[in-house]
Amino acid sequence: MAQAIRSFLDACGLDVEGTELEGTPENVARAFCESFIDGYDADPAEILKTAYTSKGIAGAAEIVLVKDVPFHGMCPHHLLPFHGRAHVAYIPGQKLASLSSLARLVDCFAHRLEIQETITRQIAKALMEHLDAAGTAVVLDTDQTCMTARGVTRAGARTVSQHFTGKFSEDAGLRADFLQSLPPGTSS
Repeated sequence: MAQAIRSFLDACGLDVEGTELEGTPENVARAFCESFIDGYDADPAEILKTAYTSKGIAGAAEIVLVKDVPFHGMCPHHLLPFHGRAHVAYIPGQKLASLSSLARLVDCFAHRLEIQETITRQIAKALMEHLDAAGTAVVLDTDQTCMTARGVTRAGARTVSQHFTGKFSEDAGLRADFLQSLPPGTSS
């Protein structure tokens, strides 16, 4: 990967040797592997395996919500970073997830070269599959650098994606309760 970055810089007409760019190929390769594509090595089932069974939760309609989870990723079309906040909720079936595992689940999918809409659906699907959740609600609110710093250059534009499954997709009141608990402007 570092050699490919070096070739890219050379193709841009930039001299790497003996300049401030000398360590850049290795730095970029390390950054990608540690922060932008490490999600391919993460397994949602492994992340959520610490879920535990709790008496009295089956069939309940209480929402478990972790909101304002900071995350980042990389646009698959331009290889430019995006960052934002995730709001992840589920209605327990027979299992409860550790709260930190929900944040790790967001990173699992955000640290892959995927579009935001796909990441949103993947998080919701993983909760349904690995927790046997009765419903899931996932909202991602991001600043997509590929839109704000290039092309139309609309600084301040936010991209919001939502996905609902199970009880959240069936019950408009439950979905409204979830959306009302989010920071202002997130769900509109």
